[in-house]
Amino acid sequence: MKITDVEAIVLVWPPPEEHFWTSLRPIGRINELVVRVYTDEGYVGIGETHGSGLFREASNGDLSAAGASRVVIDGLKPMLLGEDPLDNERLWQKMFGLTHQRGWSLRGWDRTQIMAAIAGVDIALWDLKGKAANLPVYKLLGGSRDRVPCYVTGGYYQEGKTTEDLVHECQTYVDLGYNAIKLKIGGVSVEEDVARVKAVRGALGPAVDLMVDVNEGYDVPSAIRAARLLEPLRIRWLEEPVHWYDNVAGLAQVGAATSIPIASGEGALHRWQARDLILHGGIKIMQFDCTRAAGITEFLKIAGFCAMQNVRMAPHHDPQIHGHLVAGLPNGEIVETFPAADRDPVWSELFAVRPEIKNGELTLLDRPGWGLELNEGVLRERGVWA
Repeated sequence: MKITDVEAIVLVWPPPEEHFWTSLRPIGRINELVVRVYTDEGYVGIGETHGSGLFREASNGDLSAAGASRVVIDGLKPMLLGEDPLDNERLWQKMFGLTHQRGWSLRGWDRTQIMAAIAGVDIALWDLKGKAANLPVYKLLGGSRDRVPCYVTGGYYQEGKTTEDLVHECQTYVDLGYNAIKLKIGGVSVEEDVARVKAVRGALGPAVDLMVDVNEGYDVPSAIRAARLLEPLRIRWLEEPVHWYDNVAGLAQVGAATSIPIASGEGALHRWQARDLILHGGIKIMQFDCTRAAGITEFLKIAGFCAMQNVRMAPHHDPQIHGHLVAGLPNGEIVETFPAADRDPVWSELFAVRPEIKNGELTLLDRPGWGLELNEGVLRERGVWA
């Protein structure tokens, strides 16, 4: 089997009409880069990646493909044409070479964009691998389960939102069948945030798992104080508790000061950053997002190292991809979901066929590869081809 073509399509949704805030940032445009890899045997692999730097906006408001999508077409496609798509390890190393070879930056790409482009291509190659083997990816990885637990991310800060509104929101998630909810904290005082979480715990009781996500909103002393106040509330994990500039050594200080497991890794670009979070940051939950950077081939290396260090895998975002990895790996823990269409239109609009979430579980499709089919109407409506 040989690769005959590679396609990159950027899709952009406008920001939600009602602003959602994490500790420091609002949720802006939602964007996704779809990569399709074509072969001479008729198989088409579907890959996805998300994050910043996927598109460029002109002064008149028009969008154009740029960044990671141009990396796919101008940087990676010439390397891939004529290659065997099943050689994912060799092809990954070949693509990764763009990040550390002489002259790598001359085209104006940064390493974040290159790693996002690699993710989209590598995910498509794994889809092809599953289709060639006539197996879902989770089965290809040796997984024996087709259902994985999910949590819902909510509790965003919103204008005029009260603690009573937050409790009501979380009750709607329980009514949908979820028994694990992640709340945003770090955007108000420690005491106010603890009161918010305490109100949710009091309303939902001990049977519902609560995680809290600071999104790098605290300094180290504030994170430690918050953790100690949250400990009586039986928090499943404390995510990204410290500012970006101290997210390894400072993270370790917080982890050493609390009994709550520390989660991080969604922003890591590769295995070496993930290694440092595990060995020097003291994390117990690895959230590496292979749909943001590096892809499945790199994720598996990180997962193996995590297994040796007794670290669980709870990848960030895109359950339609990460569900296969959690199902296929022995240290797979749980996947993240966003059931509200205004928060995650990708999940609600992009796919004609995708797995379903019911009673807090994602059931993977018994179809080759990822089992996904794209909504071609949405591609035509929102897509910008590189």
